[in-house]
Amino acid sequence: MDKLKIIKFIVYFLTFLLIFGSLVLLGSLYKKTHTPKDIPLHEIRYNLDQPRGSTISQYTFDKPNLYILVKNGGLSDRIIIYNTEQAQITGTVQIN
Repeated sequence: MDKLKIIKFIVYFLTFLLIFGSLVLLGSLYKKTHTPKDIPLHEIRYNLDQPRGSTISQYTFDKPNLYILVKNGGLSDRIIIYNTEQAQITGTVQIN
């Protein structure tokens, strides 16, 4: 009877590992297919129309918008919302 319980536990454990591994694999494949390969920041930063001395501190891509945290340049920190499909700024949020 104890041997059957051990075998039953092993079957449940391996099933759990199989399902968990499949979910991790599917999640990583989804993440790879839904993240941009190369965001052309060198082209976008000239279209931001920010004062001299401004620096891009951080950015996040959420299709189709690119959220760019800009610091310095004589202004308070700000988040610029850039639409990559229309290639234009759709909004600016001041952080204070």
